[in-house]
Amino acid sequence: MYMNNKLAYLGFLGLIGLIGLKGNFYFFGFFGFFGFFVYFGYFKVIPDELFKENVRKAATPSFFISIVLNALISGYIAILKNASPQDLATSLSIGLAINFALPIFVFTGILVYREIAESSGGE
Repeated sequence: MYMNNKLAYLGFLGLIGLIGLKGNFYFFGFFGFFGFFVYFGYFKVIPDELFKENVRKAATPSFFISIVLNALISGYIAILKNASPQDLATSLSIGLAINFALPIFVFTGILVYREIAESSGGE
């Protein structure tokens, strides 16, 4: 019996990258969303116990990186007392973008590493 792998639905976030094709300079940041198309490959993976354990082991460091980044960014913005509202908004937007992207990179990197190690017979 084949079950849908719910991780594959993250691939639909790649469609947000199409906004970057609009041509405006500010929309070029949306091209990073094309990386989510990689997750469509998980429709072929049957989510057995080992796969779910690999996802858990990849998600845990990503979660804690997100928590630490959130604390660091909030602390940095709290220190900026005499900054203009525009500087605060710029710092906050850059911090939120980093806090969104880095845990996803870490999650994907660890998951791919664990799958390669599993397929090569290691671990």
